[in-house]
Amino acid sequence: MLRQVLSFLLYLYGSLVDLFTVCEEAGKLSAGEINRLEFPSQYFGSWYFIAAAAAGPGDPSLEAFTSMDNTRFRIQEDLQPNRLLLTARIRANNGSCMPREWIYLVTEGSTDLQTKGRTDRITELFSCTCPDCIILQETDLKVKRLLLYSRSPQLPEACVEDFKKAASCSRLKEILLLPQTQEYCEFQGNEDVQTSS
Repeated sequence: MLRQVLSFLLYLYGSLVDLFTVCEEAGKLSAGEINRLEFPSQYFGSWYFIAAAAAGPGDPSLEAFTSMDNTRFRIQEDLQPNRLLLTARIRANNGSCMPREWIYLVTEGSTDLQTKGRTDRITELFSCTCPDCIILQETDLKVKRLLLYSRSPQLPEACVEDFKKAASCSRLKEILLLPQTQEYCEFQGNEDVQTSS
């Protein structure tokens, strides 16, 4: 009986904290808020994958990232119009380097992206308070996650805390920070790249 009362009081306390916690509207980038002459070129270049957030422990949205130590991405225009080429160099926890490649399809008049071969997955861009950072939200039938990327591999703690707050406001409670304890894999020309979906 005492356990049930304590459980209820803890639940009530958590509900009150959620009620009084102020969550600002996430800063989703809309086509009207950005300079179409710059989009998507302002995102070209190198990015470091810093963190991911999902609903809770065991969420399959984070499964792909648990074996990573660090990841560096390069975004550039694809040879075909309205497509972005995203290449990654993933350093696994075991030390191996895994090259990957994705094609993002750019929709005219929108900042939302679609992953080639994954028409059910939508990638939305969000601004964040951290300079030179971007948050992506990926959603499909099985996945809902926030991903934090930065131009620098090391971020001030305040930037990571802002990401955690944004995740919490989106009801994503499980945060995965990449360890970044090993050297980053280098981009090399003529390297075999496995296309991912």
